[in-house]
Amino acid sequence: MPVRVAASPASPGSQSPADVGRPSRRDAHTAARPQIDLLVPAVRSRLAGADQHHLAKGERTDWGDRDCLHLLRSGWLAQFRTLTDGRRHVLRFLMPGDLVGVTSQFSGVAPAPAVALTDARVATVPVAELIDPASAAALRQFCIVLAMENVQAHETLLSLGCLDAEERLAALLLGLFERACARDLVSDRGLRLPLTQQDIADALGISPVHTNRMVMKLQRAGLIRLKAEWLQILDGPGLEAVAQWSRPMAWTRNSDHTSEHPADGARRPTTSKPPSRLARTVRRILVVEDDQLLALQMQAILRSLGFEVLGPAGSLESGMRLAEAGDVDAAVLDVRLDQGQRVFPVAQTLQRRSIPFSFMTGYADPELDRFHAPVLRKPVESGSVAAVIEQLIH
Repeated sequence: MPVRVAASPASPGSQSPADVGRPSRRDAHTAARPQIDLLVPAVRSRLAGADQHHLAKGERTDWGDRDCLHLLRSGWLAQFRTLTDGRRHVLRFLMPGDLVGVTSQFSGVAPAPAVALTDARVATVPVAELIDPASAAALRQFCIVLAMENVQAHETLLSLGCLDAEERLAALLLGLFERACARDLVSDRGLRLPLTQQDIADALGISPVHTNRMVMKLQRAGLIRLKAEWLQILDGPGLEAVAQWSRPMAWTRNSDHTSEHPADGARRPTTSKPPSRLARTVRRILVVEDDQLLALQMQAILRSLGFEVLGPAGSLESGMRLAEAGDVDAAVLDVRLDQGQRVFPVAQTLQRRSIPFSFMTGYADPELDRFHAPVLRKPVESGSVAAVIEQLIH
């Protein structure tokens, strides 16, 4: 008799302004969710605290030891295989929260290599430090991850075997959009899509020229807009019809609301002025954090507490821009940002504007003392975040 494996439900939460104009996270298909969410808390914590290594855009990784599990913490990667004649096929696009190496623990085959589509950070932990092979409960969580990968593999096979080029492209964009929604990376039905036409072509099994024709066809039909690495879905149900999409998303009304994305820190233009601090009933919290997983975790915690999130800002530059011009009630600032930068200029800007803030760090830093601000210690928990925010805004 087969064992019935139940996947964990998505985290509940009410829809905030940033959710308007896209499917809600609770409606995300289980296979679209970050794979780390499918693991038990102890394993998630070990992976979250592991040492990370940086991959520059365009850099290739072969993953090294096959007895390790790898967690993509920020950025995008493309896993691929290359034929002897040089042709490449993209097997899957990796987003923050995705795992590499689970299949290798059962097959003994090394993971397919990957190339960084953006600057990225990867955490690596030996599997022996994560699970007890004699524990059925420990193995079960990896079986769930494998089952979800199998679902995605079947959908890819169906797309390549039955759909024409236009339908494949529509299905690929919807799949990426669904996964981005599950990571709160979507605003105003749009997301940063750091893929070249060659990347898309290698995933669809068609030429870059034909890929360009199909993109233009979907744009002329008013279904999508794709420009400067920004994908916006203009007609969700229409795109689903083209893709033969089997699980309609819960599309909501469009909105002029936009937000800062940790992936690129680029603000999208708004068509309406945001309400003033006095006119708003929901407190707005600025988050500056360069680790996308931690940024999404903090965003989810703050939204669950009833706050609106400004950001998350993934760089010092974007954090400064929001701190200088944003309508903010309080802020949570990661101390150490990417490329060796520190968040102190943002803190000084907030001090000048009399906006309270808290630091967030996993390290001891004597420079924090001069700001007389509370400090959240990583890994953060909902209770400690709630206590600090309460202290800041009251």
